[in-house]
Amino acid sequence: MTGQWIRFVLGTLFLALGIFFIVSSVVGNYRFKFALNRMHSAALGDTLGLGDIVAGMCFYHGLNATTVKLLIIVALVWITSPVASHLIMLMEFTSGKYSSAVHEETSDEQGLEHYSVDMKRSQLEKLRAEEKEEEK
Repeated sequence: MTGQWIRFVLGTLFLALGIFFIVSSVVGNYRFKFALNRMHSAALGDTLGLGDIVAGMCFYHGLNATTVKLLIIVALVWITSPVASHLIMLMEFTSGKYSSAVHEETSDEQGLEHYSVDMKRSQLEKLRAEEKEEEK
């Protein structure tokens, strides 16, 4: 009897924590102005929220086939969500909104390309000044 209450309390705690993360993610998506901040909020809300909700459901159901299925779903989401978020953020960087001089492309020893943005104020001001001169 006591074990059931402990499982119930832990399951409810994890469900409440997961709902908190998802609601925080939604609030962050509306509150943040910059697209990359919104994307970060969405990615964290979906991985943490889903993980906690599934953990709560696992406590409710105990160890059975349903728990294994829920854990497989979490594993798939934890693999696909960060990759999709990274690709969307990379598209934001390379979409043309940021100037190519600010956007640096480097590669490591394996030939993989890493994208980084150096958002120094002096570089941005220099680029904007050059763009204004070209327009004239």
